Formats: sequence, structure tokens, C-alpha cells
Amino acid sequence: MGASTPSYLSYLYLGHKMLKQMLLTGCLVLLSVVNTGFARGPNVLMIAVDDLNHAMSCYGHPQVKTPHIDSLAVQGVRFDKAYCQIPLCNPSRASILTGRRPDELRVYDLERHFRDQLPDVKTLPQLFKENGWYSARVGKLYHYNVPFGIGTNGLDDAASWDHVVNPKGRDTDDEKLIYNAEPHRAISGALSWLAADGTDEEQTDGIVATEAIKLLEAHQKEPFFLGVGFYRPHTPFVAPKKYFDLYPLDKIQLPKFPANDRSDIPEAAFAHNCPVPNYGLDRDTLLRATQAYYASVSFIDAQVGRLLDAVKRLKLEDSTIIIFWSDHGYHLGEHDGIWQKRTLFEECSRTPLIIYAPDQLGNGKPTQQVVEFIDIYPTIAELCGISAPVDLPVNNGQKT
Repeated sequence: MGASTPSYLSYLYLGHKMLKQMLLTGCLVLLSVVNTGFARGPNVLMIAVDDLNHAMSCYGHPQVKTPHIDSLAVQGVRFDKAYCQIPLCNPSRASILTGRRPDELRVYDLERHFRDQLPDVKTLPQLFKENGWYSARVGKLYHYNVPFGIGTNGLDDAASWDHVVNPKGRDTDDEKLIYNAEPHRAISGALSWLAADGTDEEQTDGIVATEAIKLLEAHQKEPFFLGVGFYRPHTPFVAPKKYFDLYPLDKIQLPKFPANDRSDIPEAAFAHNCPVPNYGLDRDTLLRATQAYYASVSFIDAQVGRLLDAVKRLKLEDSTIIIFWSDHGYHLGEHDGIWQKRTLFEECSRTPLIIYAPDQLGNGKPTQQVVEFIDIYPTIAELCGISAPVDLPVNNGQKT
């Protein structure tokens, strides 16, 4: 394979001194993972979480319990200033997986498929598939409606995968039990939740983890690109009751904000669903919604833990790159009562991102370097020694 200049995000794995030396000398040096250590191309495990903000212990949240995501953050690189392209599911996911900006894809809403505008675009999993990796998806990588699209392909992309699994758990059967604090809205876009009966493994996201582990076991002896997409904490916030019990209502605090916080903010900044503070809901309802969100995060953390345990059990840690991301952040009442997404405030546009790549110098260190999600595609391709499309907006260390 030919040498190329490391992409912007991948500089972070080299450490400050090596980066400085590279910039001074102009050397064309590949990351060590490309040149050494792998008898075959490294595996890629991409873990996507829906509507997850920074409510995690590793990002400094004082209450939310996420021991498994925390362990990944300690093992890899935690990006503290990673930003999505648009804080909405479909455009963000399309952008991540194609490496293209929404303006190029013309994807701004929840209905349009990126191939309507760019029919021949090469997605990241497609790139791996065409270079000999087994490529599979379990759950939500590209966009589709939650909860009503669960069990379907949604806006999937057939060219990206050799195999897909669309789990459907008891949460879909229990929808009639879900409490909707805003009954004039569908539960997909309302503050709604359920402290569910049953086990983790019965929930759709529990099945996602189970099916992903099966694919890890079946394909451990060949290079793979496995996309694993969890549906929560997207509304409705559904998790087994034990996760709700982690967060007593009397211990939960709503966000603090300055008096008249909205007085100097233009109305457009609040998006279409946030003009009325807290949707006019009372404090007890807001506390219960926050509890349900936290419970959903801890439930997803447990499923991520099952995946990481499987990677370790199968002795894949030294040959597998793990990328953990959410499509955007999420509001829980900040700025005098903003909830959900579609704003450009930090709580919504700044997004969790953790990358573990074996033997990289940056591992175990958080970084304050600003990155954007279109940086992910060329970085992961480069780490695996694959040439990304030359017309990406981020390629060969340059941005357009």
C-alpha cells in the first residue's frame, strides 16, 4: 500500500511531540498500526448510540453510571470536543458513514436518503467490504424511526453490508404501557418512558448486543467491519426497571441556568420543538423524564459492556479498532427548558466520541482537540491501511 499523509483526526494518536516533528519536517509517515503489528487488516467494531449526550461518568457527569463506556475511554482516546455536522439523526449518520458534509449529500431531514443526491458515493462500511473485510450491521447505523421502524431496514444502505440483522424486542410489544408526558405528540418525539419488566436480553438493545456477539464469534478469524447500533436513549426512554432504581428522584437535579437565559437568544436557536420552556411540564414530570434518560444510558452501557467482554473473551483486543459515537447530543432542560435535539448549543452539537486503536500513542489520554464527525471516515480507513476516496472533504490531512 502507498504512504499518505495522516488525516486530521488521526494526528491525535501520534502524541504532541511526534505531531510537531512531522509538521516541522514534512515527513510522510503512516500510523504505526498501518505499518506494523497486524498479520491482516485490523477489525473494526463501530458502536453507535442514539441521542446520547455527555451524561456519562467518563465525561464528568456526577450521577450517571457508565462503567463499561468509562473503561473504553480509559483504554482509548476520549474526544472532549467532537462535533456532529447537524444535530439530527439522519443527516448526522449519513455524514459520518459517507465522510461527506450534509450540504454535499443534501440530507437535512429524516426522510431523504443520501444516495438520492450521490448515487455512487462509497460509504465507510462499503469501502471495507470492497477491500475484503466482512461487513455487517446489527441495529441502527443509518437512520430509521424509533420506535416505529424497529425491526425494519429503515433508511439502510444495501451496498454497505454483507449481512444485516434488525432486532425487535419486547419493548415494541410493550408500547401500550409507555407513559407519554405529551400525549399530543407521538412517543417517538415526546418525553415518554417505561420502566420495563423482564431482562436486558428481551429488550431490542439487548438483542442487538446478543446478535452482535454471535457475529463476533462467527467471524473472529477473518477481518470484519461490524456496525452495532443501539436505539436508546432515543425516546421513548425504555429500560428494565433495575436501571431506573439507580437514580432516585430525590437525588436528581435539573440544570441550572442564569435568570432570563432566553432573553438574549434568538427564537430560531430553540428549534421547532423548544419555544415553550420545558414544554410547560411540571417539575416532577421533568425529574421523571431525566430519571428515564439516565436509566436508558446505563442500560445501553451494560450492553456495550457485553460487547467489550466478548472482544476480550475472543482475544480480539489487539486486532480490533473500536469506535464509539452518538449521532448528536441531547438537551435535558438546559437554557431555561430546552429538551431533545435540533439546536446548535454545546449540549446538542457536541457529541461523545471514543476511539480505541491498538498500540497507538494517544491511548489512555483525553484530548481537547476540536474534531468533527467527517474526520472519522478517513481516519479509520487510514488506520486500516485502506485508501479513502480522494474527493472526501477531509483527505490527506487537508480540509475543504
